[in-house]
Amino acid sequence: MRAALALVMLAGFFVLAVGIVAGLGVLAAVLFERGDDSGGWWLLALALVVGGPTLFAVVTAFWARPRAEGAELTRSAHPELWRHVDELARIAGTRSPDEIRLVDKANAGVWERRGTRYMELGLPWLAGMTIGELRSVLAHELGHYGGGHTRLSALTSRAQHALGMASRQDFAFFGVLYGWARLYALVAASESRKHERFADEVSVAASGREASVRSLLRGGPLGVAWQDYKSWYVALAVVAGRTPPLLEGFRAYLDHPRRVHQLREIEPLLAAQEPKSVFDSHPPIRERVATIARFSQLGGGVAEAVDERSSWPLLDGLPPEQVAALVGVQGPPIGWEELAALAGPVLVRRQADLLRHAGRVSKVGETIADVLRALEGAQLHKLTGAPVDASLTREEVHDAAVEAVTELLGCMVADLLVTANRATLELNWGGLFVLRMADGAAVYPDDLVAPAVRDANRVPEVRFALQNLGVNGL
Repeated sequence: MRAALALVMLAGFFVLAVGIVAGLGVLAAVLFERGDDSGGWWLLALALVVGGPTLFAVVTAFWARPRAEGAELTRSAHPELWRHVDELARIAGTRSPDEIRLVDKANAGVWERRGTRYMELGLPWLAGMTIGELRSVLAHELGHYGGGHTRLSALTSRAQHALGMASRQDFAFFGVLYGWARLYALVAASESRKHERFADEVSVAASGREASVRSLLRGGPLGVAWQDYKSWYVALAVVAGRTPPLLEGFRAYLDHPRRVHQLREIEPLLAAQEPKSVFDSHPPIRERVATIARFSQLGGGVAEAVDERSSWPLLDGLPPEQVAALVGVQGPPIGWEELAALAGPVLVRRQADLLRHAGRVSKVGETIADVLRALEGAQLHKLTGAPVDASLTREEVHDAAVEAVTELLGCMVADLLVTANRATLELNWGGLFVLRMADGAAVYPDDLVAPAVRDANRVPEVRFALQNLGVNGL
């Protein structure tokens, strides 16, 4: 009943939008008839301002169709992955998807079109989870098939896309359209929560409560890791126009002790800080984890063994060129160390130039001496400017500024030493680059400058360390 009401309200949104535009048009016609051309043109302009984006949203959503993206993981090339999927489909009481696609995002999803079922699996999840965690993800998505949640998904997703585009417009006719969109979201939310709870129940039944919770908490950090890997390491390949072993690189990134610690550290933070909106189709991770914990209480709290084997081998047989196409890399093959030497100086120069530009814009100054003086004067936030996201707390803004300036200042140090032929760059899976000095000593630029960024009182000791390394102009 609630699902039907949600669909009626979804249609009603567009009826309301058309009604508002039509009403404005009628009023404009009345004014024209009375000889008030100025008022009539103003009302017509308002009708276009209100109705134009809404009409554009509807047309855009109408023509939007889900399509298979990414690299196909076939049964012949990946039999072990399909064995898990088929087994979990039987548990979920449904049939397996017809295609499984590997996509460039930290997510998983299912959809169907004209009877053909598609499953999308994010590369970072498939590469970074354990078998137990991945089975939980697979079972959850298959639960949506088993619950019949995908039957109307194509229709509702297009309509919701249009609704979101239209309701985000600032004009929104004094909030009437936004108010209706919010009301629809509140009505539909309970149906979406029911779908997610059902899919989570299937996930728990198939893989156990612990694996289900761990997969939920693990997903966010793996997304952060994947974005960082692409921003720094894959960027080397893009700069050089060469193709390193990308999957092996991501595995090396995830296995580095420093990354293991970082990802474990941010798991609870991401779950606690995840924003909540009535327009979200999924409840926040923290709420889903709490619900699964109640499953445990109702079920007697029996602990299940979690399959701790890495799901990484399930990607065996994936052609390197498909992974390269997935992340937008092309060019002849190259090893990671050779790539670091080839493209590393270009990348650190680009990042250093970002800090120099920030120094010019903020009037702090563009040299490393200028940046250190700004940090010593507690002017860190002059280098980063005002936050784009107004919802961030002061502490979150400060932490983001510290992280950004630490990375950029580390790159500036690397750029200065490499340009002066005092150091060479070596790859470091725990922090991008190691500076190899002429005497063979290893210097980690991020770790070197971090104390000065975090604490103005420690700038003198960092300045002294940089002088000893041969950084000039301090």
